[in-house]
Amino acid sequence: MREADGSRKSMGALKNMTSQLIGRFCQSARETTRAVYGPENLTRYNAELMVPDETVMEIAVMKGLATTFVMTTEHRQPIYERQREVLHALVTELNASGDRHLEPMFAADWRAAEDDGARLRVVIDQVASLTDGSALAMYERLVGSLPSLW
Repeated sequence: MREADGSRKSMGALKNMTSQLIGRFCQSARETTRAVYGPENLTRYNAELMVPDETVMEIAVMKGLATTFVMTTEHRQPIYERQREVLHALVTELNASGDRHLEPMFAADWRAAEDDGARLRVVIDQVASLTDGSALAMYERLVGSLPSLW
């Protein structure tokens, strides 16, 4: 891909390039992990994900580029501020309402939590698991209308 001009063709090429990069990063980690642990079933306690240093560096470069050219642009800062407001409000509301609005898996974890810090961690895990759309829908349901920019 040489240029992204916002056209359907360039957006398709960008999506294709992104998919290929992610596939390459995942394949590299899979091959390295299998080289270390063999072909048996990999489970939580029997293996760790092995990512080659070269792949780690490639990912770091991509993250740096995304941060520099996408995430830190001045015109996007108000959007990020609204997103922070939505996430903070969701965590605050969910934390104050107990397990009532949590998904069943997280509600069970919340009930099993030993202290307020552990319960807050469950709430944060719940919010982190939401897609953008489900976070916005939950915000509207629990808090009210969305902040401007949406």
